[in-house]
Amino acid sequence: MKDDLIYLVTLAPEGAHELDIASLMLDAGPVVKLVLITLFAMSVMSLTVIGLKLRQLNQAQAQTIAFLEVFWNAERISDVHARLPEFTQSPVALCFHKGEGEYKKIKQKRADRGLQVGDLEQIKRALEREQGAQRLSLLDRTSWLATIASLAPFIGLFGTVWGIMDAFLNIAQAGNASLTTVAPPIAEALIATAIGLFAAIPSVFGYNLSLNYVKRLQGEMETFTSDFLNLINRKA
Repeated sequence: MKDDLIYLVTLAPEGAHELDIASLMLDAGPVVKLVLITLFAMSVMSLTVIGLKLRQLNQAQAQTIAFLEVFWNAERISDVHARLPEFTQSPVALCFHKGEGEYKKIKQKRADRGLQVGDLEQIKRALEREQGAQRLSLLDRTSWLATIASLAPFIGLFGTVWGIMDAFLNIAQAGNASLTTVAPPIAEALIATAIGLFAAIPSVFGYNLSLNYVKRLQGEMETFTSDFLNLINRKA
């Protein structure tokens, strides 16, 4: 058996072991090349969206922590309002801005009569609407990650199937089914699946990580809404 293996290696073409990924891509058929270009474009888009989203969500998280510290240490609501320009990326700070604005409007209408039960419900609805708007802002572009994560493997698989089918047709026409003839075109086709996974895996990771950030920030907004309403109720 050992002698047979040595004999097969000796018969192999000298350049057979020199194939690399770049040459496999360049030697692929036109359909597979189109698939590879599409997957590369999806991969670049995915990495770009992941970078932008993680930057946005990190800023939102950091500014939310800083804002809550300022909010609970402030003596007056006006003191918190004066520092709002520092927290433009914090969804909780933006919820506060919306709730405070609604509170001021109602207070001006009521004059000296004080707030009513319905007024608190109005402030609560304003805060909940702002929560929804901030959640949509935080989730912006994450649908691209979900789409790429779902489609990229199937696009890569399509390229592989098409490439293998084309390879076998070419082999049949050549009338040569040796390993050295079959292996390169099949490897060229299989590279499409690998690139599809390369595009999909970071997208899945980025999408799940973004959702975790959004869930934490959503929890912070809900907790703050409850605390802010209790604070307004005590002041009323």
